[in-house]
Amino acid sequence: MVAVPATDWRAGMRITGLRLAAKDYQAGQLLVSFTNLASYTQSVTFPVPFPVPPIMNVEIASGSGTTGRFEARPINMTATGWTLFILVTDTAEGPDTFSNIPIHWVARMPT
Repeated sequence: MVAVPATDWRAGMRITGLRLAAKDYQAGQLLVSFTNLASYTQSVTFPVPFPVPPIMNVEIASGSGTTGRFEARPINMTATGWTLFILVTDTAEGPDTFSNIPIHWVARMPT
């Protein structure tokens, strides 16, 4: 028998309060600004906590200026939040500045 997390839905399962309250997908956008940095971090709290740390994707949603020299990734994921980590991919180019650059994120329950 396969163990099924309390928030998963499968055919024939009993409806429970935990399953009804579960939100297995969340997404959002951050506007990020920083000056003269080669890396940047920002703590983010999920609107609704997950029962376990989710699987995440993050992207820089702009091609403005020199944003193409940077990458974004989620680190330190927990059930309640995560840390956005942005870094310059070509350190020879040195630090740079972001001004209200949109960062999109998606978090989902692991399967």
